[in-house]
Amino acid sequence: MKKEDTYRLMISAVMTLVLFISIFPLPTKGASNPSPKHEMRAAWIATVQNIDMKAGMNKVQYTTWVRQTLDQLKANKFNAVIYQVKPTNDALYPSQLAPWSSYITGGKQGTNPGYDPLFIMTEEAHNRGMELHAWVNPYRVTMPGQTLTSLALDNVARTNPNWVVKYGQQYYLNPGLPEVQNYLISTVKELVSNYDIDAVHMDDYFYPYKIKNEVFPDQAAFKTYGTSFKKIEDWRRNNVNQLVENLYSTIKTTKSHVQFGISPFGVWRNKSLDPTGSDTQAGVNNYDDLYADTRQWIKDGNIDYITPQIYWSKNLSAAKYHTLLNWWSYEVQTYAKVHPVNLYIGLADYKVGNDSDATWNNKMELPNQVIANRTDKTAKGQMHFSLKSIQHNSLGYATILKQQLYHYTAVTPAISWKNDAQPLKPTSVQVNKGAAGMKLEIKDQNSKQPRKYVIYRFEGNKEGSYQDPENIVDVVYNTKGNTVFLDKTVNSNNVYTYGITSVSATGVESKDAYVVKEGSHSGEGSNLGEAIIFNDISSSYRAYKEITYLAQGAITNGDLKGNFNPSQQVTRAEAAAMIGRALNLDGTKRENSFNDVSASMFASGYIQAAADKKILSGYKDGTFKPYENVTRGEMALMISRAFDYSYGNTTSGAEKALTSRGIAQGIGNGTFGTNLSIIRADFAIFLARAIDYTLRINNPAISFSEEMYVNTESLPIRKGPSEAYAQAGILKSNEKVIIGYKVGSWTLIQSSSNVIGFVLNSDLKTI
Repeated sequence: MKKEDTYRLMISAVMTLVLFISIFPLPTKGASNPSPKHEMRAAWIATVQNIDMKAGMNKVQYTTWVRQTLDQLKANKFNAVIYQVKPTNDALYPSQLAPWSSYITGGKQGTNPGYDPLFIMTEEAHNRGMELHAWVNPYRVTMPGQTLTSLALDNVARTNPNWVVKYGQQYYLNPGLPEVQNYLISTVKELVSNYDIDAVHMDDYFYPYKIKNEVFPDQAAFKTYGTSFKKIEDWRRNNVNQLVENLYSTIKTTKSHVQFGISPFGVWRNKSLDPTGSDTQAGVNNYDDLYADTRQWIKDGNIDYITPQIYWSKNLSAAKYHTLLNWWSYEVQTYAKVHPVNLYIGLADYKVGNDSDATWNNKMELPNQVIANRTDKTAKGQMHFSLKSIQHNSLGYATILKQQLYHYTAVTPAISWKNDAQPLKPTSVQVNKGAAGMKLEIKDQNSKQPRKYVIYRFEGNKEGSYQDPENIVDVVYNTKGNTVFLDKTVNSNNVYTYGITSVSATGVESKDAYVVKEGSHSGEGSNLGEAIIFNDISSSYRAYKEITYLAQGAITNGDLKGNFNPSQQVTRAEAAAMIGRALNLDGTKRENSFNDVSASMFASGYIQAAADKKILSGYKDGTFKPYENVTRGEMALMISRAFDYSYGNTTSGAEKALTSRGIAQGIGNGTFGTNLSIIRADFAIFLARAIDYTLRINNPAISFSEEMYVNTESLPIRKGPSEAYAQAGILKSNEKVIIGYKVGSWTLIQSSSNVIGFVLNSDLKTI
């Protein structure tokens, strides 16, 4: 719900406003609050009633306003704008299906401004590496008090008056008419076809917010089209569900990478109406009042992201911020079964210093909500309502965001379930120092062009961490294979190394970076894994080699802040995921045989695959207990089974299998520490040594014996059992190799030229 209609929200509960220190306090001066590398940071730009954009600008004035606005957002490290392009069944772009919006010219609806506002906004956003989400309102025809005669003659509300209903003081397209649905689908298809947008975005306006003692006049449509429904409420929800489903299908058919996201009202249902609802007492909810069944959209996989508008403080008893954040997080984890759905949170910037809830007089309230989002395991960022409030910076809250929370650039989260293929790094990069800064010329001749590039900069002649957002200079859009970026923030006295990665249209980053130094254009590709140094893992750390080796193959990773957390205990789910990745098991999230592992859980696929291989097992009560810690003894059993070691089906036998091979050691008291929980550092050590014998201790002998032959034209030898690992050599068709041991679907081999590495089992044959 946006600010112009906040009067509609009626919270049927007593407000208890108690000021206390936030449970997520900002750090004191000098403390660190690292930003995540991937985070949505979007600003809504509302054009309805000219909330964030004044009317009557000519092309030069409008372009100047767009550039200044986006420059300010870019400086504040925002990475996306949600631009309202269809506020009232009109358009801020030339359309064959809707008239020009009066909010652009300030004149009568249908008046051509003489330029294309959406094209300019999209181009300028992309010039700054920012995403453009085109925001459309489907059913709203007028604002309160407007008449149909004030609309353009070619507005469908006038050419097809039978499509329109009046409710309160506004007119709406009737959601129950098939003609209306077809029309709305056509408008979105036109929008996606004609513009290089990153997403189509809808907010909370589906069926209108209810008006006391008034009935929405769709009974005739229900009588005609709702015969298969007993209740009109179910029919209304189905109308919205069908629209969402058809829009999603249309968008993906037109341009598969364009996202579809919805920002609904913050409450699905109160717990008093549904035991699975939120512990709130909101007077309005999506399901019963707006007929927006957000849960169904998530379950059906008909949206790419959802941004609930949690426009309340931590102290509002009827709808506490943290209560709703936790509820939506669980909702997405539980019901996103068809594919993941990115969860962002809509924040009420307009309430800071300007609300009856005194909590909003605390300048820390909204920044603390951002911190709460980051603490949550599911939320991947936030959207701020709206531009005007960000610019106004009430109480200095936006300054806090910029200086303490949005200090570094963030990459927008991926929608990799639509295409998880990693793009190739750019084919060449040249960097030269000039008076204005360091100029990078990025050339890309790959047949599959990326959508963006991430530009990393490191001081000196060596790379640093590609997981640390402090090293990201900027994100830039690919301009047809010839992209120029000027780094104006360099110190002329310093030497820099740049790493440039590619980002696919679905947000997947290349595993390789093109690495180049000043004055060079012959930089070589560097595998990101080889350069990865987690923020909390220095090169002198005892497990540095093993952790880095696993990270090279994407077998393990860090958290959103770029930390590995080596002392953190390993859970059964994490162990299943790491072993599953090492063995190249099917990690596709899915239903499984354990009653406490949901299909949407991050490791559900690996847990089932490992259970099928008898590497792991559940408990007699049908549970897996995914969040229980793994002991060192259990780790020995897992690795022994995963790598097919003979261990006599005993824990002590498994421990001996590992120690005899130089994979594991005991603890200081002379025992193996069987019942002690294993930490991430030690698990990484043992798993990496099981995979790569060169990491083992005491130089254990490895037998290369059986002969096999290459069963393909050419076969890359990898440094690890994954295509993510760097290439160590290449084999020719029918070339003989000697077999060492297998790691899942990969085999360790030695070539005739004594190159040792891993190849796929399926690419070898016997004579």
